[in-house]
Formats: sequence, structure tokens, C-alpha cells
Amino acid sequence: MMKAASIFTALSSLIISGAAQAGNLQDPTVEAPVEVIPYEDPHPWQGAYVGATLGYVLPGDDRIGITSRSGAGFGLGNLHIGGKMAGLRAGYRWQLAQFVFGPELSYEAGPVEDAFVNGNSGAYTELNHAMSLRLKAGSVWKVFNSFVYGTVGFSRAEFDYVVAGNPIQGPVAFNETYSTNGYILGLGFERPISDRLTVTGEYEYTNFGKDELTDSFGNTTLATPLFHTFKLGVNYNF
Repeated sequence: MMKAASIFTALSSLIISGAAQAGNLQDPTVEAPVEVIPYEDPHPWQGAYVGATLGYVLPGDDRIGITSRSGAGFGLGNLHIGGKMAGLRAGYRWQLAQFVFGPELSYEAGPVEDAFVNGNSGAYTELNHAMSLRLKAGSVWKVFNSFVYGTVGFSRAEFDYVVAGNPIQGPVAFNETYSTNGYILGLGFERPISDRLTVTGEYEYTNFGKDELTDSFGNTTLATPLFHTFKLGVNYNF
């Protein structure tokens, strides 16, 4: 009797032990959490971009001085060329540590113009369009994760230029569309507003030098347009 009881006790222990082991096989496996390290682009400003700008040209002074065929000089008045300007641009940037640089090509146009009437004489001028190539270079700034830069460049522009009248020195009749070259100096600021979009604010000084024009009466004048331009823009970065 005692032997049968011992056998029953041993069998019961084996059954309970097997059931416990079977339960352990079904328990969920707890794995250690995987730490995800976020990727940080070491050159966030490098790459190609396209964009658009809206700007305003502060009125600049262009004195209309006439030299007659005989060599006598006289003035008719001043043109203060200025107005709104819009543009499209495309460029590429390289980044070396905190230093960022690259070229930019732009096309700009708008009602940048002025006119005056002085007695029986008058003048009118307008910027038709300008194509410019700039080099922008600067440094990444920790404030707003922005890019602060300087600009130097070259611009090719087309102007309409009209001066006409009959002053006491003799008739004057300039009516030309001419193209001229100028240089660009500027400062700018750019900061991200999304993963791909950035906004810009810029100031540029553009000087087109002096171009001598001659009318049909042999009079000459010097066209001297120069601009002080403030611009806001947006870029899409690829």
C-alpha cells in the first residue's frame, strides 16, 4: 500500500513539473529595447535650390547732363529710378564645417522706372530686365539655425532711356534701349521654415557705371543708374 502511494506521488510530481515547463514555453519573450539614434545631416546647407524674390529698389539719382555738339554742357533735371522688382533664382551651395558658399543665377524685372518734365523738356527711364550671377559666402549661425552671408556678383541689364525737348541750347532727342554691365555687393540672411523651405532677407547695392549715349543731333549724355534694393524671398532646397 505504501509502495503504491509512493508511485502515485512520483507520478503526480512529474505531471505537475511537465505542466509547469509547458507553461514556461508559452510565456512571452521579453526583448531589450533598441535605442534609435536620430540621423543628423552634417551638411544641411549643401545642395541645389530654386527660389523667388520680391523686392523694392530705393530711388537712385541719375542726373541728366547734356553735352552739345559744340561742347557746351547743361542740365535738364534728375531721374530717381526706383520701384518694385520680382525675380527667379537657382543656385548650388557647398558646406565646409560652418562655412557655406556657392553660385546663384537670377532673372529680375519689374516697374523700376522714373520720369520728369522740366519746361519744354523731359526724360524717362525704365529697367526692362536684369540677369545676374552672384557668389554667396558666409557662415552658419546658431540663432534660428540660420545662414548669414555676403554677396558679390555681376549683372547684365537692359534699360529704356528717353530724353527729349527743345531747351535754349538746342533740340535734344535721345530714344534708346541699351544694355549695360554692373557689379553687385550685398548682405543676406536665410533660415529654415520646414525640411525643404527657407526664407531669405537681402540688401544689395548694384552699380551700372556710366554709359555714354548720343542722339541724332550729336548731343551726348551719361546714363548712370545705380540701385539700393531690399528683397524678401523663399527657396526650395533639394
